[in-house]
Amino acid sequence: MIVLVLTFLLLGLAWKPGQGIIRIALQPIGPGHDHKSWCSLPPHVKIPEDGMQNSSSLFQNDEALRLQVERLSALVSLPTISYDDNGEVHEDHRWKTFDSLHNRLVKLFPLVHQHMKLEKINKYGLLYHIQGRDQNKKPMLFMAHQDVVPPGTPSMWTHPPFQSFFDGQWLWGRGAADCKSNLIGILSAMEALLAQDFKPSRTIIFSFGFDEETGGYRGAASIARRLEETLGQHSLAIIHDEGGMGISKLGDVAYAFPATAEKGFMDIALSLETPGGHSSRPPKHTAIGIMSELIVALEGHPFTPKLDDRNPTRGVLECEAIYSPEFAEPWLKGELRSGRDFGKKIVEARGDKIRWQIQTSQAVDVIGGGDKDNQLPERVNAIVNYRIAPHDSVDTVSKDVGKLLFEVSRRHGLAISGLGYAEESNGKGILRVETKDVLLPSPVTPTSVDSEVWQIFAGSVRNVFETTPSLNEVKTVIPVGSIATGNSDTAHFWNLSRNIFRFTPSREGCRLGVHTIDERVEMNAHLEGIRVYYDLIRNFQQYSGEICEGICRNL
Repeated sequence: MIVLVLTFLLLGLAWKPGQGIIRIALQPIGPGHDHKSWCSLPPHVKIPEDGMQNSSSLFQNDEALRLQVERLSALVSLPTISYDDNGEVHEDHRWKTFDSLHNRLVKLFPLVHQHMKLEKINKYGLLYHIQGRDQNKKPMLFMAHQDVVPPGTPSMWTHPPFQSFFDGQWLWGRGAADCKSNLIGILSAMEALLAQDFKPSRTIIFSFGFDEETGGYRGAASIARRLEETLGQHSLAIIHDEGGMGISKLGDVAYAFPATAEKGFMDIALSLETPGGHSSRPPKHTAIGIMSELIVALEGHPFTPKLDDRNPTRGVLECEAIYSPEFAEPWLKGELRSGRDFGKKIVEARGDKIRWQIQTSQAVDVIGGGDKDNQLPERVNAIVNYRIAPHDSVDTVSKDVGKLLFEVSRRHGLAISGLGYAEESNGKGILRVETKDVLLPSPVTPTSVDSEVWQIFAGSVRNVFETTPSLNEVKTVIPVGSIATGNSDTAHFWNLSRNIFRFTPSREGCRLGVHTIDERVEMNAHLEGIRVYYDLIRNFQQYSGEICEGICRNL
């Protein structure tokens, strides 16, 4: 108030009769721009008095390592591959490998299969649950996927991709890191609890899809529909899936980066049709040449990075400014305080390390055309993939892309159909444009001091990684929400909870070769991940919040 009065007095001294009304532009202070509110560190979670062993004594020893190598090896040796051209589950024989995986799970985890109800969804989706004593508490859901991507070129692997080799530190093989280690970790945590006669107060659910690598439409989507039918929307206290950027050290601080949001997704398919003919009498530009020009036009106009309060990346930068100022840009704190968008500036400073968290990406992934060396191509196709940042939308991306495609098409006298254009072929050719597999940017999981779910989740992560020997030089673990640049099976589960954490609990550099050759996981890091699952299950049993309020029903 005093500041406002002084402002009026100072302006009054400069005011002259006849100048009219003084108009003052008051700059609003956006949420979080007061640095005192930045990066509130969740407290450690009190260990439950439930009679269970603590996770460090259970999972950080040689016997636990031996057992987990055995369990994970049993699954990695199975080629449960998702192919883009897979047929329906009852028709395509390639799905049958998943039968073998299911049989092995029964042998590896007898207590889970004795005490948890298993329902198979669309034949190969696995939906486990154990009913809690308190029907008023919302259930908690853990997710992973059974499938893996193809191995690429097996001869280029150090160890065969489906023979599961353990070298004393790393377990090698397709799926070791993405994400059979998560699936095995979740089941191992529950097996250990059930061995101690664990009786949950809160219902626990596991969802294991079988086609995440091709979009999850047969697996996770079917499971999500089943849960919505049986439990209702907004019926889960928390959903925990793979993802995030793991645990990353910066000096004597480690950051835990669960993804609390994910970018949107869209494919744009381009199909260019032009008259054919003999290659000895070509036009100035063939269809392949024109398609090349279209692609150059798109790649020459990247989207603009933007950093605002809708993007969890701002919270990451706030934490760095508070806890790691010696590693941050000298201007970072000032820019954060200003409330301005400094997306371009931070990308210039950090490059691709941060770019795709705050900028819509564009990648030409598929192209094809032409049949013979003396025949002009009559049709050329391309697919461009977009991962949409929170400040953009499907509409804004489509509009920008459509404008560029229209300009190139006009230069060549082509008609264009799609993205708001509806022209007919004019004899010179036509560019047909189609959007496919559209997914909006996700809702953002709350991570404020008011979110008890975040406080328990983040506090549990702190408990584990501040007591693990591999990080003994770290004084503090800072959990902070981030944004996933890709999408996981949780894309099908947004209706079921506002508290979705995409977080593979693993130190940076301990999961290598994902989606390429020589995939492997560091097994001590795998054991640390099991501790997180085990502690989350225990800690959420004592939490009394997230009550059903009449919307939850029994499975």
